[in-house]
Amino acid sequence: MHHIGIREASAIVIIFVITKIFLPFQRSLSEVGGTAAWIIILIAILFCPLTWWAVRGVLKNGPEQCTLVTATENILGPLLGNVVNLLYCIFFFMITFIVLREFSEIISSEILPRTPLTVILLSLLIPIAFITHLGIEAVGRISSVTIILIVGSVYILLIGGLITHMEPNALSPLWGTGRSHVLWMGVIKSSLFSELLVLGFLLPKMRNQKEWGKVAWWSITVSSIVLLSTTILYLYIFPYPTAARINVPLLQISKLIIFGRWLQRMESLFLIVWLICTVIKLAVSLYCTVSSLSQIIRLPRHQSLVFPITIIIFSFAMLPDSEMTAYAWDKNILRTYGSIISIGLPMLTWIVGIIRNKRRQV
Repeated sequence: MHHIGIREASAIVIIFVITKIFLPFQRSLSEVGGTAAWIIILIAILFCPLTWWAVRGVLKNGPEQCTLVTATENILGPLLGNVVNLLYCIFFFMITFIVLREFSEIISSEILPRTPLTVILLSLLIPIAFITHLGIEAVGRISSVTIILIVGSVYILLIGGLITHMEPNALSPLWGTGRSHVLWMGVIKSSLFSELLVLGFLLPKMRNQKEWGKVAWWSITVSSIVLLSTTILYLYIFPYPTAARINVPLLQISKLIIFGRWLQRMESLFLIVWLICTVIKLAVSLYCTVSSLSQIIRLPRHQSLVFPITIIIFSFAMLPDSEMTAYAWDKNILRTYGSIISIGLPMLTWIVGIIRNKRRQV
């Protein structure tokens, strides 16, 4: 059995969580929070440990060397356990085809307007399927090499945007669209970190359980800093209400910045990094989809499901009739109810596991 280390696991989780900043992420927060969009992120960050504690609790209450899927089935039983595991599978499946469609639409509208959408979808799906077929270990190696490049490019971009334009009073008024509304949306948008559920698929791949905490807290800390800082700096560059009208915020910033006379139109360089980041995220979500499904139906390896599931993902990615429909699915489904899957289900399973272990001791 192949294993991954702290660096590889942390890089995978961080990239898996932060890739949303290249999509209409900041716009959606500005729509609901106004100048207080950053407070929504801050509240959502407070819920991050719940996912980690719940996943760790499920894994430790299951049999030795178990995965999230096998531990859930062991605790809840074959019927209810497989229902919960199927919900995990559907969750990662939805992430895969919705993000695939969103990013393909961005490439189609901003970079390759004459290229058919199906060609762009296939161009992304082929390398994603290939990387997934190699296994999560290969994804870990790629992630550990590119994580600095990805995070670094984001902050170079934001610093360039601030040099170009900055509004000093961008965060006023403090509570934006209203204190009660912002606080409630912060609770709802805890699903912004629902991708942390991937810890349940990565931690069992590590040799030493003592390293689990390091991976979880490094991932939570870095991804929280990136999401929070990019939201705040975006509001300074494009103050509300302009912030709520820009479809792809970071792409728009990349078109504005000028690093001297000879360094202009930098978006093409940044897009290469974003493409790498998106491919890694989609490869991870596809791996979690096929891995959970293969364990549910008792297949010894996940590779046999990669290409059939990839074809199904392609079909589902074509379902939204426009980019805005895909964006609405992301905003209204994944980013509204995702915490039920990432926090609610593991927490409930953990509690059931604790009760069962106490009864056995009695």
